[in-house]
Amino acid sequence: MNVRTRILKVAKQKFLKYGFHKVSMDSLVKELRTSKSSLYNHFASKEALVQAVMDSLNNEINTQLEEILNDDKLSFKGKLASVSDFTRNLLISVSEEFLRDLEMNTPDIWDSFQQNRIERINKYYRRLFEIGINENVIRSNVNLDIIIAIYFNLMELPLKNKYIDILNMNNQNIYDDVTDVFLNGIIVK
Repeated sequence: MNVRTRILKVAKQKFLKYGFHKVSMDSLVKELRTSKSSLYNHFASKEALVQAVMDSLNNEINTQLEEILNDDKLSFKGKLASVSDFTRNLLISVSEEFLRDLEMNTPDIWDSFQQNRIERINKYYRRLFEIGINENVIRSNVNLDIIIAIYFNLMELPLKNKYIDILNMNNQNIYDDVTDVFLNGIIVK
């Protein structure tokens, strides 16, 4: 593994767990057993390292969603379950501190993250819901743009610290409850 990849891997692990505000470049240097100059040769600043971590995370998410949606062995319900499990596990690995740091300390990176989420939901979740329509699991007369807009807005809840605080729940529980309401509704069958 090359130095840049090692730096990115360790930084991602630390940032996602503790938030990047609490992780110093010195602590990364110590853990990586490298020099500060080596770290700064690959990443000009901590913000550049945070951006690289986010780019890596976005690529991993997109790759995983692509693999799930292209799995011909899975039906819509299987793909939906796999996407939900993947998202839940992702939220488990991303601390609320990290989300708070992004939103509060690096608004440009947060905005970029949000833009990537919009594009991802519009691309991958639209495909997922189209599969559901084609398999007659989702009503075909529902406006797909409305489904996407509702889903996007509901998925804001587990990522925004103000909702985590208001609901007094962690982001994984918010995700689970929001997903349940979105998929199953509120009406008793």
